[in-house]
Parts: sequence; C-alpha cells; structure tokens
Amino acid sequence: MERLLTRVSSAERTPAAGSAATAAAALSAALVTKVARRSREVWPEAGGAIAQAAALDSRLWVNAAALEMSYEAATDALETSNQPRIAETLPQAAEDSLELARIAADLAELALEAGHRCDQAHHADMTVAAVLAEAAARAGALLVAVNLLSRTDDSRSSEARLLVTRAESAAETLASER
Repeated sequence: MERLLTRVSSAERTPAAGSAATAAAALSAALVTKVARRSREVWPEAGGAIAQAAALDSRLWVNAAALEMSYEAATDALETSNQPRIAETLPQAAEDSLELARIAADLAELALEAGHRCDQAHHADMTVAAVLAEAAARAGALLVAVNLLSRTDDSRSSEARLLVTRAESAAETLASER
C-alpha cells in the first residue's frame, strides 16, 4: 500500500485515479475476506464469500493493469490531438473504467450479503467494505464519463450509473442496519 501511495502521489502520469479506485475496491475485497474468515462459526458457508472475494480481487488487478495502459494511451492521443488515435483509445479507456465499476458493484453486493450472514461483531467492517466498493464504483463511472467525453447517450454511461446505484444501495442498506 505504501508503494502504491508513493507512486500515485508522484509527478508521473500513472498510476492515477483508476489505480486509487482499484485500491479502494481491493480493500473492500480484503475486508470481506477477513470477516468471512472470522465468521466461520456462525456462517458455515463463509468459504464461498472468501472465494468470491478472491475472484473479484483477481479481476480487479488484471483490470488495473489494463486501465493504466488504456489511460496512458488515451492521454497520449489527447495530448497530441491525434483524432484517429483518440477515437481508438478513449472507448477502451471507458470500457476498462466500466469494468472497474462492475467489479466494485459486485463487491458492494458481496459485502451486503456477508454483512447479513457474518458474526455481527464485524458488521461495521462490512459496511466499510461496501462504502469502499461504492467509492470505487463511483470513480469507475466518473472515468467512464470522462473517457466518453461526457456522452450520456452511450450505453456504457447508463450501465455505469446503474452500477453506482447498485453499490450505493448495498452501502446504504448496511449503514442503516447498524
């Protein structure tokens, strides 16, 4: 984490917002895993949540590399005003950002499910996991909009908004249950 923070705070172009949002989502997955492991006495099926969190975490880091590369390519194209290259790179950057939002929304819903099944001494951890996932989904959706140059008519924009709503609902539900 310290290395990521140092890299994000550097003067280099990457890593940037997508990597920061990925880290928030990864922390969400880690919290779900921790709580599931600590809740096995009251939640015999906790292993399923651990496996789901691991699968989502794996998808996150694969997507993080793609997101960083597509951001770098799009930024290069924008800086040089290379219109064909802009048209080629921005859709991929939007797609990689959308995938971040998808994974984060899935994590928020996993945190909600875990929050209902885990040892309730860890309910706050699941609420924080959902909030972190919601933040990552919001960041992904914002990056989709930026990469589509705010074209709200694109299906990726509407999907991103729906993903944020899913993540927000999960976080709000857990927060209201304290």
